[in-house]
Amino acid sequence: MTPKTKKWISELWESDYDGKNARQVTTGDNFIVTPVHIPPKPGFTSGSVMFVSYQIGQPKIYIASLRDGVGHRVLSMRGNQLTPAISRKRDKIAFISDVTGNPDLFLQTFNPDGGVTDKPQQLSSARKATHSSPTFSPDGKKIAFVCDKDGSPRIYTLDISDPNAKYKDIKPSLLTKYNKENSAPSWSPDGSKIAYCAKTSGVRQIWIYDFDTKREIQLTQGPGNKENPTWAPNSLHIVFNSTGGQESELYLINLHQQEAVKITSGPGQKRYPSWEARTKS
Repeated sequence: MTPKTKKWISELWESDYDGKNARQVTTGDNFIVTPVHIPPKPGFTSGSVMFVSYQIGQPKIYIASLRDGVGHRVLSMRGNQLTPAISRKRDKIAFISDVTGNPDLFLQTFNPDGGVTDKPQQLSSARKATHSSPTFSPDGKKIAFVCDKDGSPRIYTLDISDPNAKYKDIKPSLLTKYNKENSAPSWSPDGSKIAYCAKTSGVRQIWIYDFDTKREIQLTQGPGNKENPTWAPNSLHIVFNSTGGQESELYLINLHQQEAVKITSGPGQKRYPSWEARTKS
């Protein structure tokens, strides 16, 4: 919060994978959360990012170039819009909206060069339940998300391979069963795992769901709430934010070493990392 305006400010920054060469991307004095890189065309590098901004009061989805950081609205629909995800093929956006009166899961066909196409499709809804944090499988045929329809936030998956399916006919499947409080799933680029966070002995830790073994594996240990995992392109490293006291910094962990390395420092809380392979222009 800025002392003069008493306004919460959260801007988008970009850095190397090790936290070096950090630079501020957006400068609109807005509150920005949950950025995700827009996958590049084959042979190119990512040059834009999608995020949620409270620029007009309500949370809405925006796209900005990483060069100038100027945000442009993606959707014109009413209601709050939260936690967008984009498919690797760049043709679909999944997001949460309460336009129906409940925080439900929606799917929107999309073209980065031309914007949205057609109307958004409601994928999942449950009475008095909240949906959040969708993530696409690498092939774009499934979505994992969080829902508390059975009493506690857990991770579910659903099949979206049929574009003509109605949401009442799409049946989500429960994925995580070991911990009751799950959040922020992130599908690995190779499709073999989902990283997520779960409350473990009172502390939020990073866990892995392994599709090959059908096991839920705890990755991090120790104090400090660890949240918002995102994968490296090699499906081996994960970056996440860890909170302790008034600080929130980014950490990097290798699945085979499981000892997290702090990669950021300095003023300001760092949250919601997004990882995309890029080269210097």
